[in-house]
Amino acid sequence: MNAHEFDRNFSRKVKSERIATHEVLTDIRKCERERYHLVLGFRTTLDWLVKRHGYSETAANRRIQASRLLTEVPEAEEKFLAGELNLTTLHQVSVITRAEEKRTGAKIDKRLVIAKIHKKTAAQTEQLLRAEFPDTTIGKDSLRTLSSTDSRLTVDIPQELRTKLDRAKDLLNAQTADVLKQALDLLLATIDPQQTTPPSATVAVRVPRKLRRYVIQRAQTCEYVDPVTKQRCDSTRDLQVDHITPVAKGGTNDISNLRCLCGQHNRHVAEAHYGKNHMQKFRTIREPVALSH
Repeated sequence: MNAHEFDRNFSRKVKSERIATHEVLTDIRKCERERYHLVLGFRTTLDWLVKRHGYSETAANRRIQASRLLTEVPEAEEKFLAGELNLTTLHQVSVITRAEEKRTGAKIDKRLVIAKIHKKTAAQTEQLLRAEFPDTTIGKDSLRTLSSTDSRLTVDIPQELRTKLDRAKDLLNAQTADVLKQALDLLLATIDPQQTTPPSATVAVRVPRKLRRYVIQRAQTCEYVDPVTKQRCDSTRDLQVDHITPVAKGGTNDISNLRCLCGQHNRHVAEAHYGKNHMQKFRTIREPVALSH
Protein backbone atom coordinates (compact mmCIF):
# COMPACT_ATOMS: atom_id res chain seq x y z
CA MET A 1 0.00 0.00 0.00
CA ASN A 2 1.43 3.35 -1.06
CA ALA A 3 0.84 6.70 0.62
CA HIS A 4 -2.08 7.66 -1.61
CA GLU A 5 -3.87 4.34 -1.10
CA PHE A 6 -3.28 4.63 2.64
CA ASP A 7 -4.74 8.16 2.63
CA ARG A 8 -7.83 7.10 0.67
CA ASN A 9 -8.40 4.19 3.06
CA PHE A 10 -8.02 6.51 6.03
CA SER A 11 -10.50 8.98 4.52
CA ARG A 12 -13.12 6.24 4.36
CA LYS A 13 -12.54 5.47 8.04
CA VAL A 14 -12.85 9.14 8.97
CA LYS A 15 -16.14 9.37 7.12
CA SER A 16 -17.41 6.22 8.87
CA GLU A 17 -16.35 7.65 12.23
CA ARG A 18 -18.17 10.90 11.50
CA ILE A 19 -21.34 8.99 10.58
CA ALA A 20 -21.07 6.93 13.77
CA THR A 21 -20.60 10.08 15.85
CA HIS A 22 -23.67 11.62 14.21
CA GLU A 23 -25.65 8.52 15.19
CA VAL A 24 -24.41 8.88 18.78
CA LEU A 25 -25.53 12.53 18.84
CA THR A 26 -28.92 11.52 17.43
CA ASP A 27 -29.32 8.90 20.18
CA ILE A 28 -28.35 11.42 22.85
CA ARG A 29 -31.08 13.73 21.55
CA LYS A 30 -33.57 10.86 21.76
CA CYS A 31 -32.44 9.98 25.28
CA GLU A 32 -32.98 13.58 26.43
CA ARG A 33 -36.28 13.91 24.60
CA GLU A 34 -37.71 10.66 25.98
CA ARG A 35 -35.83 10.98 29.31
CA TYR A 36 -34.64 7.39 29.07
CA HIS A 37 -31.79 8.17 31.48
CA LEU A 38 -34.32 8.58 34.30
CA VAL A 39 -35.91 5.21 33.57
CA LEU A 40 -32.45 3.63 33.57
CA GLY A 41 -31.61 5.05 36.98
CA PHE A 42 -29.48 8.08 36.10
CA ARG A 43 -30.26 11.63 37.21
CA THR A 44 -28.98 13.27 34.01
CA THR A 45 -27.95 12.35 30.49
CA LEU A 46 -24.42 13.26 31.56
CA ASP A 47 -24.53 10.64 34.35
CA TRP A 48 -25.81 8.05 31.87
CA LEU A 49 -22.99 8.70 29.42
CA VAL A 50 -20.28 8.77 32.09
CA LYS A 51 -21.38 6.00 34.44
CA ARG A 52 -23.01 3.63 31.95
CA HIS A 53 -20.95 4.15 28.81
CA GLY A 54 -17.55 5.22 30.11
CA TYR A 55 -17.22 8.71 28.63
CA SER A 56 -15.21 11.28 30.51
CA GLU A 57 -17.31 14.19 31.77
CA THR A 58 -15.67 16.50 29.24
CA ALA A 59 -16.34 14.14 26.31
CA ALA A 60 -19.90 13.49 27.45
CA ASN A 61 -20.68 17.17 27.92
CA ARG A 62 -19.25 18.00 24.49
CA ARG A 63 -21.59 15.48 22.88
CA ILE A 64 -24.62 16.65 24.84
CA GLN A 65 -24.07 20.28 23.88
CA ALA A 66 -23.40 19.35 20.24
CA SER A 67 -26.56 17.23 20.07
CA ARG A 68 -28.65 20.09 21.45
CA LEU A 69 -27.26 22.49 18.89
CA LEU A 70 -28.06 20.08 16.05
CA THR A 71 -31.62 19.95 17.38
CA GLU A 72 -31.88 23.74 17.24
CA VAL A 73 -30.09 24.10 13.89
CA PRO A 74 -30.90 21.08 11.66
CA GLU A 75 -28.89 22.68 8.84
CA ALA A 76 -25.75 22.06 10.87
CA GLU A 77 -26.13 18.29 10.51
CA GLU A 78 -25.20 18.37 6.84
CA LYS A 79 -22.16 20.51 7.61
CA PHE A 80 -21.14 18.13 10.38
CA LEU A 81 -21.40 15.08 8.14
CA ALA A 82 -19.38 16.92 5.48
CA GLY A 83 -16.62 17.64 7.98
CA GLU A 84 -17.19 21.40 7.94
CA LEU A 85 -18.13 21.33 11.63
CA ASN A 86 -16.89 19.03 14.37
CA LEU A 87 -17.78 18.14 17.94
CA THR A 88 -15.55 20.81 19.43
CA THR A 89 -16.83 23.67 17.28
CA LEU A 90 -20.46 22.61 17.79
CA HIS A 91 -19.85 22.50 21.53
CA GLN A 92 -18.21 25.93 21.52
CA VAL A 93 -21.14 27.52 19.68
CA SER A 94 -23.72 25.82 21.89
CA VAL A 95 -22.07 26.84 25.16
CA ILE A 96 -21.29 30.46 24.39
CA THR A 97 -24.61 31.22 22.65
CA ARG A 98 -26.55 29.74 25.56
CA ALA A 99 -24.50 31.85 27.96
CA GLU A 100 -25.14 34.95 25.85
CA GLU A 101 -28.87 34.24 25.75
CA LYS A 102 -28.91 33.82 29.52
CA ARG A 103 -26.98 37.08 29.98
CA THR A 104 -29.10 39.21 27.65
CA GLY A 105 -32.46 37.43 27.72
CA ALA A 106 -32.56 37.65 23.91
CA LYS A 107 -32.74 34.71 21.53
CA ILE A 108 -29.75 34.26 19.18
CA ASP A 109 -30.16 33.05 15.60
CA LYS A 110 -27.63 30.22 15.80
CA ARG A 111 -27.89 29.60 12.07
CA LEU A 112 -26.03 32.84 11.47
CA VAL A 113 -23.34 31.82 13.93
CA ILE A 114 -22.97 28.41 12.29
CA ALA A 115 -22.62 30.08 8.89
CA LYS A 116 -19.67 32.08 10.21
CA ILE A 117 -17.73 29.24 11.84
CA HIS A 118 -18.13 26.36 9.39
CA LYS A 119 -14.77 25.06 8.11
CA LYS A 120 -13.05 26.86 10.99
CA THR A 121 -10.68 25.19 13.44
CA ALA A 122 -11.47 25.12 17.16
CA ALA A 123 -8.99 27.95 17.78
CA GLN A 124 -10.44 30.05 14.96
CA THR A 125 -13.97 29.34 16.18
CA GLU A 126 -13.18 30.41 19.73
CA GLN A 127 -11.53 33.62 18.48
CA LEU A 128 -14.56 34.41 16.32
CA LEU A 129 -17.01 33.70 19.14
CA ARG A 130 -15.07 35.82 21.62
CA ALA A 131 -15.17 38.68 19.14
CA GLU A 132 -18.86 38.13 18.38
CA PHE A 133 -19.85 37.96 22.07
CA PRO A 134 -17.20 39.96 23.94
CA ASP A 135 -19.29 40.48 27.07
CA THR A 136 -20.01 36.80 27.63
CA THR A 137 -17.56 34.79 29.70
CA ILE A 138 -17.52 31.04 30.27
CA GLY A 139 -16.17 29.66 33.51
CA LYS A 140 -13.44 27.04 33.30
CA ASP A 141 -13.59 25.31 36.68
CA SER A 142 -10.76 22.88 37.36
CA LEU A 143 -10.28 20.68 40.42
CA ARG A 144 -7.03 18.71 40.50
CA THR A 145 -5.79 16.34 43.19
CA LEU A 146 -2.30 17.28 44.39
CA SER A 147 -1.89 14.72 47.17
CA SER A 148 -3.91 12.59 49.57
CA THR A 149 -4.66 15.71 51.62
CA ASP A 150 -4.69 18.61 49.14
CA SER A 151 -6.37 19.60 45.88
CA ARG A 152 -6.09 22.66 43.64
CA LEU A 153 -9.24 24.52 42.59
CA THR A 154 -9.17 26.96 39.68
CA VAL A 155 -12.37 28.88 38.98
CA ASP A 156 -13.35 32.02 37.07
CA ILE A 157 -15.53 34.38 39.13
CA PRO A 158 -17.31 37.64 38.29
CA GLN A 159 -16.13 40.92 39.78
CA GLU A 160 -19.06 41.04 42.21
CA LEU A 161 -18.00 37.75 43.76
CA ARG A 162 -14.36 38.86 43.82
CA THR A 163 -15.38 41.96 45.79
CA LYS A 164 -17.26 39.83 48.32
CA LEU A 165 -14.35 37.43 48.63
CA ASP A 166 -11.86 40.23 49.23
CA ARG A 167 -14.15 41.77 51.85
CA ALA A 168 -14.50 38.43 53.67
CA LYS A 169 -10.74 37.91 53.63
CA ASP A 170 -10.22 41.37 55.15
CA LEU A 171 -12.83 40.80 57.86
CA LEU A 172 -11.52 37.39 58.80
CA ASN A 173 -7.85 38.15 58.15
CA ALA A 174 -7.76 34.84 56.31
CA GLN A 175 -6.72 33.26 53.03
CA THR A 176 -9.17 32.22 50.32
CA ALA A 177 -9.22 28.55 51.41
CA ASP A 178 -10.10 29.56 54.99
CA VAL A 179 -12.92 31.82 53.80
CA LEU A 180 -14.25 29.05 51.56
CA LYS A 181 -14.17 26.56 54.44
CA GLN A 182 -16.06 28.87 56.80
CA ALA A 183 -18.64 29.72 54.13
CA LEU A 184 -19.23 26.03 53.35
CA ASP A 185 -19.46 25.17 57.05
CA LEU A 186 -22.21 27.74 57.47
CA LEU A 187 -24.05 26.58 54.34
CA LEU A 188 -23.91 22.89 55.24
CA ALA A 189 -25.02 23.63 58.78
CA THR A 190 -28.15 25.12 57.22
CA ILE A 191 -29.01 22.61 54.50
CA ASP A 192 -27.29 19.32 55.41
CA PRO A 193 -29.69 16.95 57.21
CA GLN A 194 -28.41 16.19 60.72
CA GLN A 195 -31.49 14.56 62.24
CA THR A 196 -30.55 11.04 63.35
CA THR A 197 -33.79 9.77 64.92
CA PRO A 198 -37.11 9.58 63.11
CA PRO A 199 -39.73 12.03 64.36
CA SER A 200 -43.28 10.81 64.73
CA ALA A 201 -45.17 10.33 61.50
CA THR A 202 -48.14 12.47 60.55
CA VAL A 203 -50.95 12.16 58.04
CA ALA A 204 -50.56 15.80 56.93
CA VAL A 205 -50.06 16.30 53.19
CA ARG A 206 -46.89 18.33 53.65
CA VAL A 207 -43.99 16.34 55.08
CA PRO A 208 -42.73 18.12 58.22
CA ARG A 209 -39.21 19.54 58.03
CA LYS A 210 -37.78 17.23 60.70
CA LEU A 211 -39.22 14.20 58.95
CA ARG A 212 -37.82 15.34 55.60
CA ARG A 213 -34.39 15.78 57.16
CA TYR A 214 -34.53 12.31 58.66
CA VAL A 215 -35.54 10.62 55.37
CA ILE A 216 -32.73 12.36 53.47
CA GLN A 217 -30.19 11.63 56.21
CA ARG A 218 -31.26 7.97 56.24
CA ALA A 219 -30.77 7.56 52.49
CA GLN A 220 -28.06 10.17 51.80
CA THR A 221 -28.50 9.58 48.03
CA CYS A 222 -31.32 9.19 45.51
CA GLU A 223 -33.02 5.82 46.09
CA TYR A 224 -34.49 5.40 42.59
CA VAL A 225 -33.68 1.95 41.16
CA ASP A 226 -34.27 0.75 37.61
CA PRO A 227 -36.46 -2.36 38.16
CA VAL A 228 -34.84 -4.12 35.19
CA THR A 229 -31.11 -3.47 35.57
CA LYS A 230 -31.19 -2.66 39.32
CA GLN A 231 -29.14 0.46 38.56
CA ARG A 232 -29.52 2.85 41.51
CA CYS A 233 -29.26 6.57 40.84
CA ASP A 234 -27.27 7.45 44.01
CA SER A 235 -27.15 11.15 43.09
CA THR A 236 -26.55 13.51 46.01
CA ARG A 237 -27.86 16.59 44.17
CA ASP A 238 -31.23 18.27 44.75
CA LEU A 239 -32.47 15.56 47.14
CA GLN A 240 -36.20 15.57 47.87
CA VAL A 241 -38.65 13.42 49.82
CA ASP A 242 -41.17 11.42 47.79
CA HIS A 243 -44.31 9.52 48.83
CA ILE A 244 -44.03 5.96 47.52
CA THR A 245 -47.82 5.81 47.45
CA PRO A 246 -48.87 9.36 46.49
CA VAL A 247 -50.99 11.37 48.90
CA ALA A 248 -53.62 11.76 46.16
CA LYS A 249 -53.89 7.96 46.07
CA GLY A 250 -54.14 7.46 49.81
CA GLY A 251 -50.49 7.66 50.83
CA THR A 252 -49.54 9.09 54.22
CA ASN A 253 -46.43 10.53 55.83
CA ASP A 254 -45.66 7.26 57.56
CA ILE A 255 -41.92 6.71 57.49
CA SER A 256 -42.36 3.47 55.52
CA ASN A 257 -44.07 5.44 52.73
CA LEU A 258 -41.29 7.99 52.33
CA ARG A 259 -38.12 7.76 50.27
CA CYS A 260 -35.39 10.06 49.02
CA LEU A 261 -35.22 10.97 45.32
CA CYS A 262 -33.25 13.52 43.36
CA GLY A 263 -35.34 16.26 41.77
CA GLN A 264 -35.19 14.70 38.32
CA HIS A 265 -36.35 11.28 39.49
CA ASN A 266 -39.00 12.81 41.74
CA ARG A 267 -40.51 14.53 38.69
CA HIS A 268 -40.10 11.35 36.63
CA VAL A 269 -42.01 9.28 39.20
CA ALA A 270 -44.67 11.96 39.56
CA GLU A 271 -45.16 11.91 35.80
CA ALA A 272 -45.74 8.16 35.95
CA HIS A 273 -48.48 8.76 38.53
CA TYR A 274 -50.12 11.91 37.17
CA GLY A 275 -49.23 12.01 33.47
CA LYS A 276 -46.78 13.94 31.30
CA ASN A 277 -49.08 16.86 30.50
CA HIS A 278 -49.79 17.59 34.15
CA MET A 279 -46.11 17.46 35.16
CA GLN A 280 -44.66 19.27 32.14
CA LYS A 281 -44.88 22.66 33.84
CA PHE A 282 -42.79 21.42 36.76
CA ARG A 283 -40.01 19.78 34.74
CA THR A 284 -36.66 21.42 33.89
CA ILE A 285 -33.45 19.85 32.56
CA ARG A 286 -30.26 21.25 34.03
CA GLU A 287 -26.86 20.04 32.89
CA PRO A 288 -23.43 21.27 33.68
CA VAL A 289 -21.94 23.47 30.97
CA ALA A 290 -18.29 24.22 30.42
CA LEU A 291 -16.25 25.39 27.45
CA SER A 292 -13.47 22.86 26.91
CA HIS A 293 -10.33 23.08 24.88
